[in-house]
Amino acid sequence: MANLKLGSSDVKQLLANYESRQRQLQFELDHTKNMIRNLKSALPTIEQTEAEQAAILAEYEVETPVASTEATQPEAKRRGRPAKDKTTTAKPKAAKPKAAKEKVKKERKERASGYRLSEYDELVFKALRDTDHALINSQIVAFIEQDKAAKGENPGADEIQTMVVRSLQKLANRRDDIKKVPYEGRGMAYALPEWLNGQGVIKKKHAHKE
Repeated sequence: MANLKLGSSDVKQLLANYESRQRQLQFELDHTKNMIRNLKSALPTIEQTEAEQAAILAEYEVETPVASTEATQPEAKRRGRPAKDKTTTAKPKAAKPKAAKEKVKKERKERASGYRLSEYDELVFKALRDTDHALINSQIVAFIEQDKAAKGENPGADEIQTMVVRSLQKLANRRDDIKKVPYEGRGMAYALPEWLNGQGVIKKKHAHKE
């Protein structure tokens, strides 16, 4: 193989190629980091949706025996047509499915009323109350980071972001304890219910601020 010698122009061209490749690799690295961050942020929402679907399925399974009991009652009447006492015993059985439904509804209501706020739920409320105006997700995360740092705690931005997303999903979407309000940027800001007027518009003094 011939011993090639590179001139200054060749070296400059190689440097340009390598620097271009370095920039491409850096871009891919930054893009990958953003994708990881976005996936981590989306994960609590996906898990919450799956949990809600599982809860609905569990409730459906609880109510399924009710339908089967009602469906078998006509057969019991046909088989017991000669004997009148079987017909009289079938009526009390019909009351059991109704009682079961009422019990499920009562337990569901009690679970909802007995909900306790988590640490991050409380921190979200604290961020809103202390700033006294609507906040977007990143502002809530920044507030909690400072609050944690003041206590000598450093759980990390990714963990805080994940927990804040989970709390906002719970407080704004499921419980309606806080309200979503539009602001001048993309997405939604979050506000306390008492900051909205009768038309559902946030009062000027509580509006989002940069």
